[in-house]
Amino acid sequence: MLKMFTNVFTASFIVLVIFHICVSEPHCSKFHYEEKLLEKMIRLEISVEAMKKEIEESRNQVTTTLGNLQTERNTWKETLLTMKDASITGLDTAIQEAKTQVQEELNVLAAEKERWNKELKECEKIPEVVLFSARLPKQTPASGQTMVFTEIILNKGDAYNKENGVFTAPYTGVYTFTVQFCAYPGKLVDFAFMANDKPFKKSRIQKHGTSYFSCYSFDAMTIVNKNENVKIKIISCSSSGTILHESGSNYWNTFSGSFIQAL
Repeated sequence: MLKMFTNVFTASFIVLVIFHICVSEPHCSKFHYEEKLLEKMIRLEISVEAMKKEIEESRNQVTTTLGNLQTERNTWKETLLTMKDASITGLDTAIQEAKTQVQEELNVLAAEKERWNKELKECEKIPEVVLFSARLPKQTPASGQTMVFTEIILNKGDAYNKENGVFTAPYTGVYTFTVQFCAYPGKLVDFAFMANDKPFKKSRIQKHGTSYFSCYSFDAMTIVNKNENVKIKIISCSSSGTILHESGSNYWNTFSGSFIQAL
């Protein structure tokens, strides 16, 4: 289209020049007139060619510029599409990571909630009756020895072990314990109530005289934590031979205890 415009412009310009020459030139000889006309036409053709060249160069420059702009446009388009894809991918990754982190935190919270619910139920649980009583010591008292009462009279809650003489607290709370010893005359034994291997009451059996035996009862109360143990331990024994008297029908050596209140 640009080329057609150029040709039309050139033809129009030539016609105008010829018209101008015919009108404005003075009347001379035919030869002189033709010479001048030819000269003007040559100069005009040279000018037209120069104009055509300049127009062609401008057209080529415009075409090149348009091509460069199209190339740059395509490059920007590809860049924007790449950035868009990268942004979407990065956003998807960030969202997935956030979802994973939130799920992990929810799992931790669920586990923590389960643990607290379990502990709450444990705390709200009404303790069962804990009560025990045992008799018949397994051995004669000796220094450093745990007294083992081998015959169960009562063991509500199964907290007393007749094999080792140890009571294990099923709940944290207040407990009371009683021990009774029936000693022969002239015998002396020091002992202690032990909670988790620490004494919470110490006492002594001492029978004076040379005949008959006597029974002595000792009470103690303390706070025991869950799964801690309580037992009767001999601290020292200054007498030899048989110390305790046991009669199945009349006189018992006993160890008993009961749960009073939860803490």
